[in-house]
This record gives sequence, structure tokens and C-alpha cells, in this order.
Amino acid sequence: MLEAELLAKLRDGSLSPAAFNHTAHIRVARQLLLEQPSTAETAFCMLIQRYVQGLGAQDKFHHTLSVALLRLIAKRLQPGQDWDTFQARNVDLFHAAQSLLAKHYSAEQLARGRCHWVAPDRLPLSKN
Repeated sequence: MLEAELLAKLRDGSLSPAAFNHTAHIRVARQLLLEQPSTAETAFCMLIQRYVQGLGAQDKFHHTLSVALLRLIAKRLQPGQDWDTFQARNVDLFHAAQSLLAKHYSAEQLARGRCHWVAPDRLPLSKN
């Protein structure tokens, strides 16, 4: 599924929950960062919140995890890099995201950030 189709289906709520896996989260975040870098965090969180609300699964949304993942992706974006290259160069984002986040957050700190942003208590995350 191309980014435009993925975003359209996410926006209108027609994306199946099975299709919105971890890779799809990363793909959406990356696309929003490319299209609207200054508002990507807000757009990403709002988009996911609306989607899970439409599914009746509001408890699936975690604000801090969403923003932290987006910021990790933002740090790795390279001008002109296509999706396949991005994916190949950032395997850890796809297969070890929990470990990456654990470098920045303790489990206790992440637990505090379900409904609102909490800063990392280990290593800082930059916005870019």
C-alpha cells in the first residue's frame, strides 16, 4: 500500500486494524514528517487518536510512545531517501523499537505518558 492510500484509509477510518501494524505506524510518521515537518507530531497523534476512537479502542493510543517514535524517525530522515532505503538503513526501528525507547525511558516514566507527553528520564530525544 502506498503512503497516500495508507494515510487516506487511516484518515477515513477504513484501514483494517490488522493493516495498521508497527511498520504502518512508521510509514505514516515518516510521511507526515516529509509532508509537514513543523506540525507532524500533532498531526500524527491526532490521526492515530481519531482512528483508534473510531475502532472503540482508545486505550491503544499512547501519546508519549507516538511522539517518541516520531522523533526517532525524524532524526534518521535523509533528503531524497525513498521508503525502501529508509527501511533498510533503520532496521532497528522496525525490529527493536522497544529497545531504542528503553534507552530514553524507564518503564515507569513511559507509564506516566499514556495520555500526555512526558520527557525521557534517561537520554533526551531531540525534535530533529
